[in-house]
Amino acid sequence: MKSALEILKSVGAVITNDHFVGTSGKHFDTYINKDALYPHTEESSKIGKLFAEKYQDLDIDTVAAPALGGIILSQWTAYHLSKIKGKEIFGIYAEKKDGDLTFTRGYDKFIKGKKVLAIEDLTQTGGSLKKLIDSIKKFGGEVVEAGVMVNKAPKNVNSEFYGAPFSALSEMTVEMHSAEDCPLCKNQVPINIEVGHGKKFLESKN
Repeated sequence: MKSALEILKSVGAVITNDHFVGTSGKHFDTYINKDALYPHTEESSKIGKLFAEKYQDLDIDTVAAPALGGIILSQWTAYHLSKIKGKEIFGIYAEKKDGDLTFTRGYDKFIKGKKVLAIEDLTQTGGSLKKLIDSIKKFGGEVVEAGVMVNKAPKNVNSEFYGAPFSALSEMTVEMHSAEDCPLCKNQVPINIEVGHGKKFLESKN
């Protein structure tokens, strides 16, 4: 089977040699547009299968991920894990509330006393997956592993950072720059306003 990065490239989700602004406000030249993956159910399923096969030897009751894109990942991963293990593995998600991630809709009962696989699509700063891990612990779950589709900052985002076992399906280091020190800005490379937060960034400057 193809790697996670190869699957993302096959649906046009990896855009290089451009000028992007991320949620953190940092600038960079390579963008992984996870939203380009999710309309393709077969490719999304393949990513879930990669997660399931990677963690199939772990004792897992529940797969949890942050909303929104993580909803699709947790469902497919739990689906394939259930098939591999021959028992039902639950697939749930946490939602943003007051700057944190929390389990609503009665999903906390699939966390408390359960062995949980925490997954996320991409990580650059590692913040949202860290919030998910903290929420799982808060709700009485045990994080058996944390995993991402693509780790874009392998030097900084690791098991030590999360305080839990962590691994990625693929790695792709993307250099980040502040707006003040951005070489792309200095070379007057136009900011992409179609994907990422480039449009908001430009509007905030006007």
